[in-house]
Amino acid sequence: MSDYHAETSSELARLEAENQRYRDIIDASPSALILVGPDGRITLVNRATERLFDYDREELVGQPVEVLVPSSVRGSHHQYREQFLSDPHPRMMGQGRELYGLSSNGNEIPIEVGLTPIRMPVGVHVLSAVIDLSYRKQAERALAQQADELARSNAELEQFAYVASHDLQEPLRMVRSYTELMQRNLNDQLDEKGHRAMRYVVEGAERMQWLIEDLLRYSRVGRSDLNIRDVDVNDVVQHVVNLLCVSLAEQPGAQVTWDRLPVVQASESMLVQLFQNLIYNGIKFHGDHPAQVHVACRTDPHWWEFAITDNGIGIDPKYAERVFQVFQRLHERDQYEGTGIGLAIAKRIVDRHGGTIGFESTPGEGTCFRFTLPKPAK
Repeated sequence: MSDYHAETSSELARLEAENQRYRDIIDASPSALILVGPDGRITLVNRATERLFDYDREELVGQPVEVLVPSSVRGSHHQYREQFLSDPHPRMMGQGRELYGLSSNGNEIPIEVGLTPIRMPVGVHVLSAVIDLSYRKQAERALAQQADELARSNAELEQFAYVASHDLQEPLRMVRSYTELMQRNLNDQLDEKGHRAMRYVVEGAERMQWLIEDLLRYSRVGRSDLNIRDVDVNDVVQHVVNLLCVSLAEQPGAQVTWDRLPVVQASESMLVQLFQNLIYNGIKFHGDHPAQVHVACRTDPHWWEFAITDNGIGIDPKYAERVFQVFQRLHERDQYEGTGIGLAIAKRIVDRHGGTIGFESTPGEGTCFRFTLPKPAK
């Protein structure tokens, strides 16, 4: 054999080995890979394609690629293929709409397809990488179902809390009224132990009434319409200070100050409740010094960010996860009164407006609550 023929045979053997290596790589891919020739017929598939579409490769090679396309879109598929070949470059197929492949048993499979042109001497071939979305679709449906069930459960729980709280008010008022009446009428007949028991009943009824009223407020935030309109936050804060005048008067030197604040789009009544809860929080937890609460605001193109800063006792970082949860009191009742719902209401109001809320605090030095409100889209 001449040197020429020996070199040619060696080169052919090398090319065949290289081609076999590429075929092995394609065959081992976890994604279905389909190579389609310029005439629209399948020239190569891998094992993942056989598993996905339930075909043997011998059944697919030589067939028009439309054999894997549902009949509802099969008639127009060749047009999409021609459009791709007129400007071949890598891209995802069918962006913005759902795609389906057709298995041998007639089942439609949700898929995602990436197209890559491969230039060959006989023309441009297209390598399609097909990803099975069946599991993702199942997970999305399960997640959507869970979300619906959770929303329905929350609505039912909210309705129960509203009705229960509303219906409890009247019998509770009756208990409190009759207990106070008994306390007055039997005043001379009660010993110290009896007076103490009566006082516990009255105080318990009062706490229960505060709790029910706060539960109703919390429930109303989720039930009532937002009624969004332009609201001057300066007027809101001034109104809140007027509402809290008694609490401020109990602390000589206590004051609430604020910078020039913007006009925002929000529910005015909810905004009053939000600022009242946050400002009162700073007044109540004042520590050894008169409360100093300051309201500021900064802006960016999309948000208003408000900051309510106080010089109070602060919040231990270990309580960060509990601060905005319902009924989460961080102090004993004999230290600071309250039901543990105020900050939960504040968070719910901010959530309903599409904002976020959080805080920064140094125990013994004070706390800064920050919340955002979105600006209207222009």
